[in-house]
Amino acid sequence: MLRKKCRLWWPEQLIYSQPNSSFLLFGWYICSVNSLDIVVATAISPHEILPCLLQSDLQIQEILHLVNGAMPLRLQELSTISILGHCTADCTGKVLKVMGNQNNDSPRKSNSELQQCPGVEENSSLKTHSDDRVNQQCYQKLFADTTADENCATWNCGCKKLDRFTEHHRQSFIRNGNWIQVLCKSEIMLCKETRWIPELHHMHLNGDALSAHDVHVCKLGKSSLLVSKRCLIASCFINSTFMFQLIIYELPTYGRNHFSLSSWGSSEHVGSPFRKPNWVNDLDKKPMLLDLDSVVLALNCTMAAKVLLGRRMGTFDPVIHLFWISTLVSTIWRTMAVLVASVATVRYILLQLLYRFLSYGSQTFFFILSKMFAHMWKNVHIRSCQFLYWPVILQGTGFSSQSNVEYAHRAALRKHFMWSNVAMDVIFGIIIGLVLLANVEAVCFWILIAGRGITDNLLRLGCVWLMGVPAGFKLNTELAELLGMISLNAIQIFSTLCFFLSTYLSYFVEGLALSGIVFGLTIPAALCMDMLKLATLHVLTLHWLISFLYSQQIQALASLWRLFRGRKWNPLRQRLDSYDYTVEQHVVGSLLFTPLLLLLPTTSVFYIFFTMLSTTISFICIMIEITISVLHATPFAEILLCMARRRRFPSGIWFEIISNPTACTYAGNGLSCDSQSSDLDARKTACFFKGGSKALVSLLHSNYATIGKIIAPHYRNVFRGVSPSFGPSLAYGVLSGQRIPSALQTSLPPTMPWMNINFREYWRLCHDAVLSFRL
Repeated sequence: MLRKKCRLWWPEQLIYSQPNSSFLLFGWYICSVNSLDIVVATAISPHEILPCLLQSDLQIQEILHLVNGAMPLRLQELSTISILGHCTADCTGKVLKVMGNQNNDSPRKSNSELQQCPGVEENSSLKTHSDDRVNQQCYQKLFADTTADENCATWNCGCKKLDRFTEHHRQSFIRNGNWIQVLCKSEIMLCKETRWIPELHHMHLNGDALSAHDVHVCKLGKSSLLVSKRCLIASCFINSTFMFQLIIYELPTYGRNHFSLSSWGSSEHVGSPFRKPNWVNDLDKKPMLLDLDSVVLALNCTMAAKVLLGRRMGTFDPVIHLFWISTLVSTIWRTMAVLVASVATVRYILLQLLYRFLSYGSQTFFFILSKMFAHMWKNVHIRSCQFLYWPVILQGTGFSSQSNVEYAHRAALRKHFMWSNVAMDVIFGIIIGLVLLANVEAVCFWILIAGRGITDNLLRLGCVWLMGVPAGFKLNTELAELLGMISLNAIQIFSTLCFFLSTYLSYFVEGLALSGIVFGLTIPAALCMDMLKLATLHVLTLHWLISFLYSQQIQALASLWRLFRGRKWNPLRQRLDSYDYTVEQHVVGSLLFTPLLLLLPTTSVFYIFFTMLSTTISFICIMIEITISVLHATPFAEILLCMARRRRFPSGIWFEIISNPTACTYAGNGLSCDSQSSDLDARKTACFFKGGSKALVSLLHSNYATIGKIIAPHYRNVFRGVSPSFGPSLAYGVLSGQRIPSALQTSLPPTMPWMNINFREYWRLCHDAVLSFRL
């Protein structure tokens, strides 16, 4: 026979209370090549369903159709939610015997006492392991034993006898689909607590009835199973039809937990640019031994299915808080919504006025201003768009898009990413801004001291040192004095200009502080980067001039060297070709080569000095640029949620086995699997589970991502725009005298179109966004 795994996924809350009455199980049947997964979403008593159906015009099938329409499309394509079967407590502890068996020693009942079981065809057979069992029909038999709550009447196959209304649906599902009968038995877990563990008594699969003896139990030798290793569950049976396993899971709930097979952030990784070997591709083509993607998708939708079924059938019990506490919280939240919406609307009006002013002003002036303060201009535009669009992004979505808890959690993280980033940036900006406003005079004093020290002790003394004998090198006196005097004059002119502008330094510091308070820390950081380039404009200009002289000298020497070798550079084919030079060309080349080579040390010394200064300035600007990009990319909401609710960041699943059968026998051919090696496992699991369960029971757990794994994908996106040739191009520019890159080109948040709506509509939009706020 074809062996398949049968896994029953059971909600954890159903094992804590004794089933005083029978329940109908709702969930999904997910079939694959080698497994049948039965995912139980919720259990509802037929006595609770019947009054609701009598009051409304909807039938159970229509309700299931409506609930299925709210599920994700991928789950709808895989399976539809339905009534899985029936669950009841083990009434008397007796074993339900199959009646009407020809090999049964009990006396045969008369035809007047037997009735054919509805839902099972006349020619269908009950599959058993005994070779001498033959085709038989299923009859109804009522047991005389009853419990205190309900009559334990069963059909011959073991199905619980239901009321007339529910029995009609059971027969329909048996004829057109599948049906399971589950018995809950009292077991002792964790050495102290009693839990009600379900056992699969039998199942109707595609019109065939499979008894409990046909659904065998697989045996594991380890206490846990890691899905990432794709471990195979080994069975001790050869001719088994199913290998049954009970998996208890905690119901995924929005704001608390969900399940995920992949590592956190793995879907955001970029594919490897290297070609994989053929044997790796062959491994990827092989089917996974544990194909749980569809099951995890269904597990993450169980809470939505439970809530929707409860609302449609009138069994949903919302949490009722105390009236005065609920009223107080609602009032405070509405007051906060009004306050936040008012502040945001005032900021919106100011941004619109600033945008109108910049639109109707001199385009040439603003173009020059945008070039001088390019980084600040770009960051102000980004922050203005974030201020305008935060209520749009924060607006909640419908329940249908949140039916999958995993999708809802990831959508919430993307939704809260921007506002939390802006809020933390503004908080940092307010702190830095208040510190600057409280110490304006001290900040201005230290800036002037630092500028005067750099100008006198570094620039002027450095140029004078280069005009002499630097490090013992004998330089060309005339060229050294010419370059030194040009540098000193440029430094003096710029120092005089800065001296007159230093009277406005306090206003600049106050403006820097106010920009941080209003827009956040990234705006003053970008402004500092632009002002640093303006304050060192004379150094950058001198570096450009001397690097131009140095690069031209290097190129001339390289061309003259090729002349002596009889080579010429072909720019079209990008190669060196042979060329016959004349005698006059060799003479002129010799006359030019000697002075250029002798003047190269003098030029190189000045070039090295100003290159070091320019590289230091570029390094500071790059560090500020990285800081701005990191502030924009840091997921503050995810970090806070990870610290408070780590279970919202699963990174793979694993199974903890709490009940492992110690022996298994196959009655058909006398095969026994008792062994001494299982004694140790039995003693280990006995402390966790007592009561003699015949099924492999395991708990579903999740691994959780660390803060490093959470922020790593965001920081990788920051440096995704950095060219891999940045380092080589920087080294080539320094050695050849070419342009040195002054920016790393890190990624920034995208800009959005400018919003232009009425301020009343914007206030209402902000108010609704705050009221719909949901972590």
